[in-house]
Amino acid sequence: MNIAQIETFLDVANSQNFNRTAENLSVTQSAVSTRIKALEETLGVTLFTRGRFGAELTSSGAKFRQYALQISEVWRQARQELSLPRGYEGVLRMGTQFSIWEKFVNSWIIWMSERYPNIALHVESDYSISMMEQIVQRELDIAVMYQPRILLDIEITKLFDDVFVLISTEACDLAGLDRDKYVYIDWCLGFRHAHAQAIPELKARRVTMGLGTMAIDYLNTKGGSAYLPAWRARKLIDDGGFFRVAGAPEILQPVYAVYRKDASRNESYEGAIESLRAFAPSYSEMMASCLSAPAVV
Repeated sequence: MNIAQIETFLDVANSQNFNRTAENLSVTQSAVSTRIKALEETLGVTLFTRGRFGAELTSSGAKFRQYALQISEVWRQARQELSLPRGYEGVLRMGTQFSIWEKFVNSWIIWMSERYPNIALHVESDYSISMMEQIVQRELDIAVMYQPRILLDIEITKLFDDVFVLISTEACDLAGLDRDKYVYIDWCLGFRHAHAQAIPELKARRVTMGLGTMAIDYLNTKGGSAYLPAWRARKLIDDGGFFRVAGAPEILQPVYAVYRKDASRNESYEGAIESLRAFAPSYSEMMASCLSAPAVV
């Protein structure tokens, strides 16, 4: 058994096709078959059933997949740790929701860099569904997200409520809002439900988007309105060209820190989690100050 066999097995398990795995790994189809056969001989079980519709995991293959994922992750971690630049003792991998990067996570990165200068930080932005999967697969150590899933061995800690407000390129109240120019931003499933409850009369129209930055660029060109995080909305209002829509309800979206209960704990890991909790009140205070901006009619 070697890592190439493990990676090949996992790819076939995902693709359910030997030829597709050969393309994914840039090897021949016979090489894929040879690796799987060697792995089956080593384990003494059949991992796949081959048929006209592809390759499906056997019951033994499904059981082995969990071990293969762990082996692959340990191998990846070992390579990452050993490839660290000289002078670094470890790496901490964190994922964050796109919209809270600038005002929350960036402060955390600065603090961590100063507090733990020997720890390398890998930080990326993504959506909740993807980050949750990466936490489960141990590809991330910590994630800050809107929509966690309650799973065994996963710790979920609420940090604060992100607040979204409705702004427009035209000064107006909710009754006078041009609804045909409303741009719906699908921040997450929780926001979608809260939006439907808080303001059911304002629905997605011709334009919907998945990123706030995309919506801002569009509104700057075409005009219209959208729900944005309060801190971003306040900056746009202060810069001119945008107005808070009077009478529009605020929408709250809880933000959580998510990590594995069984993760290897050390000082830097514990410090990272505690610092996220410590930064949360200041973010809430900043959000409250942003909300103090008066609506313009």
